[in-house]
Amino acid sequence: MMIDPRHLAHLLAIHEQGSLSLAGQVLNLSQPALSNSIAVLEQRLGAPVLIRTARGAVVNDLGLALVRRAREIRAVLDHADQEVTLLRRGRIGPLAVGVTPSLVEQFMPDVLEQLLAELPQLSVSVIEGLDGALNDALVAGDLDVVVASVGQPHASPEISEDLLISDPFLLAVHEDSPLTGRTRLTLSDTLDQLWVMPRPGGSAFAHAQAMFLNAGVDWPRRTLSTNSVALTHQLVARIGAVALVNRVTARGWLPPLRTMPLAEAGHRKIGLRRRKTSEASPAVQAFARIAAQVFARQSEA
Repeated sequence: MMIDPRHLAHLLAIHEQGSLSLAGQVLNLSQPALSNSIAVLEQRLGAPVLIRTARGAVVNDLGLALVRRAREIRAVLDHADQEVTLLRRGRIGPLAVGVTPSLVEQFMPDVLEQLLAELPQLSVSVIEGLDGALNDALVAGDLDVVVASVGQPHASPEISEDLLISDPFLLAVHEDSPLTGRTRLTLSDTLDQLWVMPRPGGSAFAHAQAMFLNAGVDWPRRTLSTNSVALTHQLVARIGAVALVNRVTARGWLPPLRTMPLAEAGHRKIGLRRRKTSEASPAVQAFARIAAQVFARQSEA
């Protein structure tokens, strides 16, 4: 016998509300009916999914695995409802795209311009975030596709990755910086500079850490931390800070900013992440195709 999706919805409500009585109110079910639903689920599984306490009900480890799947089902149903509503209005979608901060300004406008020219009826939303949060949203079904670094260690087995481009890291400096006169720039040359560093939690910070560690160079003495590309741009331009940026990120930056090769900088692999279990919609397929074209054009520029 298959697991009844209604039982998963009931378990999810208990987990989110913290008790059977509150969950019953949300679901408009009596507490005995809800208890019976969970009992049927536990009988089907041959194991309990709840830990009942004096203060309510707590989902155990087995239950948490089901809660995660229940959230995915809810997201799929919500997505289906939105898709049907849009189709009735003569539109298509929705397409939810996650993107890391370094790709928002210089990459997404080009993609969206071409995508909406090709699919003018498309309803699309763009969510900016760090890798961990974007992965969680992707697995939960809240995002259809994520544009970010790929090939990172400890990647989720539920996510597939498609490499689109290997983008070199460069050092962003002010044109009047004494560093601009060097023919070969290394990390050791930058330690007296004010560094703008990405905040922990994303692949950019992990790359910066690994870069200094592998080079055997101490972490800079003076740092500012931000994930804002716009703020990083201003800090380099106005106070002469330095920052590690990708070529795609710095595309279109004008004087007084300059980018310089840095011996230990390395590359970032950028691509698309998708759920392995989801079927790519025509909108996702179009986005993936256009994203590859835009990256190809930008790498040639």
